[in-house]
Amino acid sequence: MNTTTLRSLRLTRHFDASAERVFDAWLDPTTAGRWLFATDSGEMVDVTIDARVGGRFSFTRRDGEDVEHVGEYLEIDRPRRLVFTFAVPKFDPAVTRVTLDITPVGKGCELVLTHEDVLPDWADATQQGWGMILGHLEENLHQQPTRQLVAPDTLRFERLLPGPIERVWAYLTESEKRGQWLSSGAMELNVGSRFELHFHHVELSRTPVPAPQRFRDHADGVTSQHQITACDPPRLLGFTWGNPAQPSEVRFELTPQGDEVRLVVTHSRLQPGDIPTTSGGWHTHLDVLADRLAGRQPQPFWPIFSRHLAHYEQAGSA
Repeated sequence: MNTTTLRSLRLTRHFDASAERVFDAWLDPTTAGRWLFATDSGEMVDVTIDARVGGRFSFTRRDGEDVEHVGEYLEIDRPRRLVFTFAVPKFDPAVTRVTLDITPVGKGCELVLTHEDVLPDWADATQQGWGMILGHLEENLHQQPTRQLVAPDTLRFERLLPGPIERVWAYLTESEKRGQWLSSGAMELNVGSRFELHFHHVELSRTPVPAPQRFRDHADGVTSQHQITACDPPRLLGFTWGNPAQPSEVRFELTPQGDEVRLVVTHSRLQPGDIPTTSGGWHTHLDVLADRLAGRQPQPFWPIFSRHLAHYEQAGSA
């Protein structure tokens, strides 16, 4: 006869974000993969979310070995309540139950997480784990990028990044650092100077995931020609992009904000049909940059890009 007394754990956290944003962060695979069950040294190699009652989720984190976190959604009541089963089969076959209750408070919200049926031997580690996860959620909500279409041919992304500004500037201008999140290639920081960028997206993470069939021409990498159009270290960098005969232009603007840096990326003179692909590309590359600056392992590029692209294709010109 098993007389083990199971534990129920409870954590409360306030977020300076709406209940809708906090709720949605648990069910969007692109967002959730950046913080839910993630660790700084681990690489989230697969995220599957079927966001419906009876649907299942699976997060596979690679950190020396693959660890899968799985469960089934029992209640979905946006934005106030989410209930799901939870298990980590590699360590314990037991299936537990997690409930999120989210209450709007002013301009933010309060989240109460209750984890039931936890074995006593796992209680402390589980409590600490959820505390870390909620901290990662808060950070993700704080630094989440925003995209605006400021003109029919111009998109703009804003993102808060870990500072100082000189470090972020180095990741824009130094080939080795830029190659970790966007593309490699030496550049002279003089207006009018020309340079090449070498893109190899599968090398942006530890786990190589090949390009989807739609982008098979990127499989072996792409080299493009550019020219500096603006440079004011460490606050402004601009250069041409795309077809040299009819180039678009990218501008990076950096502004210190406490211990962080606000990065504004403006891409102008785009063809209307290129807006979704360009939006998905910048969103994904900025995800990788944020991870690199925070000391985290980024997820494989192509699966994340494909999800962002689908979102922006659905959004259209909104």
